[in-house]
Parts: sequence; C-alpha cells; structure tokens
Amino acid sequence: MASVQLQKSFEGKSDSEVYEAAKKAIVNAGFSVWKTRDLARLVLGTGTYEGKEVRINVVVSMFNGSATASAESDDLDEKALAPIPEKIQGELAKLLA
Repeated sequence: MASVQLQKSFEGKSDSEVYEAAKKAIVNAGFSVWKTRDLARLVLGTGTYEGKEVRINVVVSMFNGSATASAESDDLDEKALAPIPEKIQGELAKLLA
C-alpha cells in the first residue's frame, strides 16, 4: 500500500474555517466525502484515480490552521498518488483565498 501526504499552512484562517473548506475541497477535487470527525477536524474521502480506488484524509490542526492532505491506495504507487494531495491543497487554497 502506497501513501503520500502534503501539509500546508493557511495564515490568518481558523481551524474551523480550514475544516469547513476541507469538506468542500475533497469534493471539488473530484472525490467523495465518506466521513467527517468534527472533534478531530478530520475529513475522510474516497474515490478513484486512474481507475483505481483511492482513500483521502485531510487533518486540520487545531493549533495553527494548517491542513495535511494524504492519499493512499492498494493499487497505485507513491508517484501516481502524488498529484492528489496537491490537487486537494490547491482547492483548499482557492476556497480560503
């Protein structure tokens, strides 16, 4: 199983703002929100990429408003997964601009 992650800080944004944006960013990136954990500021997503199943996590820090987006798959390697967290972080940046 391969996994990649990417962290980005959003200066001036609260953890609540980033968390709410994360729910939308996963959908805007072409995936589905599977489950949310409000207290943990965690958004779980699923979908397909290059025809293979992918699991997505976005964890928002309650301390500094940063978000860590990760993608994992049983069928794709790290190189193939790398664009997914980048896309999610890009969507987050648009939503929080």
